[in-house]
Amino acid sequence: MRWECSRGIPASVGSTLARLNDDRQPKLSAELGELGLIERLTTRFGPAPAGETWAGDDAAVVRCPAETLLFATDLLVEGVDFDLGWCSGADIGWKAIAANVSDLAAMGGRPSAAVVAVGLGTGPSPALVDGLAEGMASASKRWHLGLVGGDLSGSGEVSVSVAMIGAPGPGGPVYRSGARPGDAICVTGALGGAAEGLRLLRAGARGSDDPATARLIRRQLRPAARLDEGTALGGAGVSSMIDVSDGLLADLGHLLDASAAGCDLLPTAIPVDPDLVAVTERWPESRPGPANGAGAEPLTSALTGGEDFELLFTIEEGRLAELGPLVEAGVSRIGTVTRGGRFVGRRAFEEWEQQGWDHLRPR
Repeated sequence: MRWECSRGIPASVGSTLARLNDDRQPKLSAELGELGLIERLTTRFGPAPAGETWAGDDAAVVRCPAETLLFATDLLVEGVDFDLGWCSGADIGWKAIAANVSDLAAMGGRPSAAVVAVGLGTGPSPALVDGLAEGMASASKRWHLGLVGGDLSGSGEVSVSVAMIGAPGPGGPVYRSGARPGDAICVTGALGGAAEGLRLLRAGARGSDDPATARLIRRQLRPAARLDEGTALGGAGVSSMIDVSDGLLADLGHLLDASAAGCDLLPTAIPVDPDLVAVTERWPESRPGPANGAGAEPLTSALTGGEDFELLFTIEEGRLAELGPLVEAGVSRIGTVTRGGRFVGRRAFEEWEQQGWDHLRPR
């Protein structure tokens, strides 16, 4: 698929974007033109391997990575998924790729190629355009996939949509629907960090010299998809899996809905991001207010905060010991799949779920 400009733009990209620019930021040159802007982007993505065609034709030509394909898409929109007041173009580009990689990881697969559609907003600066390309190129290199084509358009706000294909692991795709009563519920890494990073950004903490604060902000701006862990877990025979993008309880709810099951979670077993605990006193204004009568504690963020992109999965109890050598990031066993209701300790999910991330709510 070639990089092209939407037919909704009546003139060249250069002249159109010049009209969209305002005096508050540097302008893209009106003389750059469509081909110049496309070259500005695609030179960062590297050449196509032998036998494939990426930018430059009407469609990309890529080798099929497997007989069965994994296919994911994700959309980031200014004002909903990011704020240009504290998010750079490189952050946006990285996150757009990472979100899709995480979806494929949650199926036990690996990405192969992606296309991207970018709405450049009203007044795109060279720094924004270059940053988007840099972030997407860096993330694609990090997870060994080809960014093979896309589309550019003017728009009311900045948006980035990525569509990605990949291949499942040797055991086939891992679905949400395989959890069974008695299975252990586990999660990789630690939780709540990305949501706390967002609150810190809103509190004006970007640029802080506190290491814990900086790490939390990076979890929000530059998430690390658990691709290697997803492949290893798929090979280990986990019964179901999902990535934590909407929040632990929201995403566990999706998994349990698909599996027609309930759960018991142990609050003390939830792996709260240690940096979240460390910054609670330093940035008290970043803390969420009370919800449903609960105190504003780190556990709240760990249970309901979104965009950690950890992997939440279930596995037969007797196979837990097999995971040790497979997952470098560490795994926490946080509960058990049941036939009944859904509880965190003695509290039902319903008391928490309204606090989870919703992509249709403004941030």
